Amino acid sequence: MGKSCKVVVCGLSAVGKTAVLEHLLYANHIVGSEPMETLEDIYIGSIETDRGVREQVRFYDTRGLKEGVEFPRHYYSFADGFVLVYSIDNKDSFKRMEVLKKDIDRYRDKKEVTAALLLCHTFT
Repeated sequence: MGKSCKVVVCGLSAVGKTAVLEHLLYANHIVGSEPMETLEDIYIGSIETDRGVREQVRFYDTRGLKEGVEFPRHYYSFADGFVLVYSIDNKDSFKRMEVLKKDIDRYRDKKEVTAALLLCHTFT
């Protein structure tokens, strides 16, 4: 097995961060299930790169961001990448991800980091 990679998954509360991870890694998310608050969970997956090497990926499923609460700074220092999740039916969730992306750039001191923006739709 190759190196290990750490990816932080972040977004507002109830935008679908955990659902995305459960669907991606285990294909077992049930559409319409009641959202549950996450404190922090770590999901571990194994992927094969284009070079044919298997690498371990640790996904840090973070607590949903709330108004007036900063994203914990310790995530900025150890993450190899970020997945920013927002809901298409919540414009504030997108705006908050714009701010978070700027914070990532600022706190990482322009060190190379990968950030992906992922949209979700919460079905009610």
